[in-house]
Formats: sequence, C-alpha cells, structure tokens
Amino acid sequence: MKNILYSIAILFATLNFGCHSDGGHLSIKTKDTGTLFKFEANYAGSKTGKLEKYLDSALNNELPLDQDIDLFVNLNGGDKFNLKAKKGWLEINFDKRNSSLAGYVKVKKLTDGIKQKLSE
Repeated sequence: MKNILYSIAILFATLNFGCHSDGGHLSIKTKDTGTLFKFEANYAGSKTGKLEKYLDSALNNELPLDQDIDLFVNLNGGDKFNLKAKKGWLEINFDKRNSSLAGYVKVKKLTDGIKQKLSE
C-alpha cells in the first residue's frame, strides 16, 4: 500500500513539474497564399523578452509582448500588418491585396528574424 501511495505522489509531482516548467518548446507555422501571409509562433515564455527587444529595434516601436495585444503596425508608406501577441505566442497577418511588394518583403524578413531569435 505504501508503494502505491509513493508511486502516486511521484506521478503527481512529475506531472506538476512538467506542466509548470517553461521548457524549450517551439512551434512556428507560416501560411503564404496569393492574398494573405500569416505567421504564428508558439514559444517558451522565457523568450518573450528577447523577442520583444528584436521587434522593438526592427520596427522602431515598443511592443509589450507579455501583455495581450492586438494592433496594426505601420510599415513604410501605407503598408501595415496585424500583430497579435501574448507571452509565449505571436501572430502576424499581412493582407497582400492592399499592400506593396516591398511591404511583403519587409514582413517576410521580419518573420525570418523572429524565427532566428526564437531558435537561439
């Protein structure tokens, strides 16, 4: 009976640690169609500060990625993209129909930089 109780206690302790650890998980999805470019990243919350610094310097804008944000970010000219974020998650949506090729290239470079920062 003692062995069963010890086994259950160890199981709960292991599950509790596994569920609360901020492991090194990383999931990046990109969808690029004729009308839309979508980028989504799920990452360890501990990398939020590093990503925030990168985006602040790349966009010349301070973005609080550890809070729930949903905003449009203006690029040069009339191009803009929708950025949604919270700690451990980021999504970028870019509508190609109402934007220039230069804006698309800039967003692609930005997401490539995000991938690199999150992979470090």
